[in-house]
Amino acid sequence: MAKESILVAGIGVLLFTALMAMYRVIAGPTLADRIVGLNTVTTKVVGIIAILAVLWREWHLIDAAIVLLMVNSVSGLILAKYMERRGRNA
Repeated sequence: MAKESILVAGIGVLLFTALMAMYRVIAGPTLADRIVGLNTVTTKVVGIIAILAVLWREWHLIDAAIVLLMVNSVSGLILAKYMERRGRNA
């Protein structure tokens, strides 16, 4: 019982910090701030999925979390490359 309440509290903390990072995604002010904010939110969502997988004993959710992390990493690299080229040509 205590283990479950700690995990639920962890989900609450991750949700709160994800909402704080969403402010950075919405408010900006630069594209780099928005990209970092979006990567942060995605990473926190992966953490929430992992905790839920443990709580619900649904281990296939771990696979989904790993795929989401891979997509997040690749998209961050692609956006960084885009920003680098845009800055050079501007």
